[in-house]
Amino acid sequence: MAKAATEYSDYDISDDSLLKGRINRSKIDKPLICFCVLNFFLNAAVSVIAPFYPPLAKEKAHVSVSTIGYIFGLNPIGAFFFSLVMGKKMSHWGRRRCMLLGLVIQSAVVVAFGLLDFMTFNKELFVTVSCVTRFLQGASRAAYSSISFAYIPILWPDSIQKKISILETLTGLGLMSGPFIGAALDALFGYQMIFYVLGGIFFVALIPTAIFLPEDDHSINKKPQLNSKRVIRNRQIWSLGLLLTMMSAGTTFINPIFSIHMKCYNMEEDVASLLLGWLTISYIICINIVPKLLQCIDKKVVLTFGLFCSCIGDLIIAPLGIFPNKWFMTMIGLPLIGVANAFCVLPAIPQFIDYLNQLFNSDPSLRLPISDLSSGLFISFYSLGTFVGPVIGGIVYDAFLVNQSNEAQLDSFQKSSYTMAGLQAIVSILFIFGGDVYAQKYKRIRQGENMGISLEEEDEYEGSNKIGVQMFSSTQPNVSHDESS
Repeated sequence: MAKAATEYSDYDISDDSLLKGRINRSKIDKPLICFCVLNFFLNAAVSVIAPFYPPLAKEKAHVSVSTIGYIFGLNPIGAFFFSLVMGKKMSHWGRRRCMLLGLVIQSAVVVAFGLLDFMTFNKELFVTVSCVTRFLQGASRAAYSSISFAYIPILWPDSIQKKISILETLTGLGLMSGPFIGAALDALFGYQMIFYVLGGIFFVALIPTAIFLPEDDHSINKKPQLNSKRVIRNRQIWSLGLLLTMMSAGTTFINPIFSIHMKCYNMEEDVASLLLGWLTISYIICINIVPKLLQCIDKKVVLTFGLFCSCIGDLIIAPLGIFPNKWFMTMIGLPLIGVANAFCVLPAIPQFIDYLNQLFNSDPSLRLPISDLSSGLFISFYSLGTFVGPVIGGIVYDAFLVNQSNEAQLDSFQKSSYTMAGLQAIVSILFIFGGDVYAQKYKRIRQGENMGISLEEEDEYEGSNKIGVQMFSSTQPNVSHDESS
């Protein structure tokens, strides 16, 4: 049974387990602050190793560059697989419990990265520990991120997209700030202290996470669960998942080849890295604008437009012969990719929720499992793209590189960009049909009114009190109750 509101001052908790833990707007939004701070540092921990780990692995442990690339790729692979698990099981295991476990693992693996400096004498040990820690880092980050996004429709049902934009802003800032945080700590205290400080932050974060988040509702184990086979067979879910994967791939495919490409314009690596941050800056700016667009434009249209914009951006960064093939063309294309990323990221979770509600006929007893699975699918498919992108970019670049001249390298980069743009164009078309973008748009009603239908359901497990369940937030369109094929 839920605690009374008087016993839990920071939350307005009703007897309805679906609405348990909703934030009282008159209070400081402590869970949101907790999510934002940790989202920042979790992503900073991912990017902080980029300037420091490769030299350590190559020069001291004598690890090959290709092996270093595979080690880096294990982070999104861990996130991909574990996000799927969390999306299905977090209700059973308990959201807060999984978050706490994820923070413990994250703290341990980040500290382990600092200890790698003592393992360079043994190449096999160094590579093994690197692989395990990188995989677990991705898995634990996925656990926290999936659950934090799953909490959004529960704690803030009337401002889902706004809260997603806030968390994604901190994601971008964390990824962009990681190398700078690492450089500052390295200059002050040395290489190892970078990871000890971050590990300590995650360990200390266990306290506010345990205090500020609502208790796990164990009665959810007694309620109906989603049919995984129906989800796997649904073309709409796969269409949106492929769109997210290619959006992420279109953003990350340049990671292994961007500095090499900019050297063709006589640009140093550190300057090229700073210019690459322009993509993140444009993403952060746009992620806070998109919610206003979603109030008047259908989410599926925004998603399709976003991937098409990314396709155009990939073409611009390696322009055709009719355009000047200069470095400033790359600088024009990068912010367009960042803007496109924002157009795809923000509507993704609400659109997954729409598709799943449509698939399961808006069953109010499945509201929490649908929210959980939607966040898990989002993190999983996006993480897959962060792995696929650099792999495609590197393979195509090497396949077309005939020699080390500037002309050959420019041509190889162009082929990589065109390949990615072509794949994105194909997936955009697939989403238009597979995601039913062409279908009759859902009818919108005025902001502030209840969305969907108000149902009364007998609570079989906590008494016979009837409760009203609001199916969707006030910013979401109505969802058809026809079952998807």
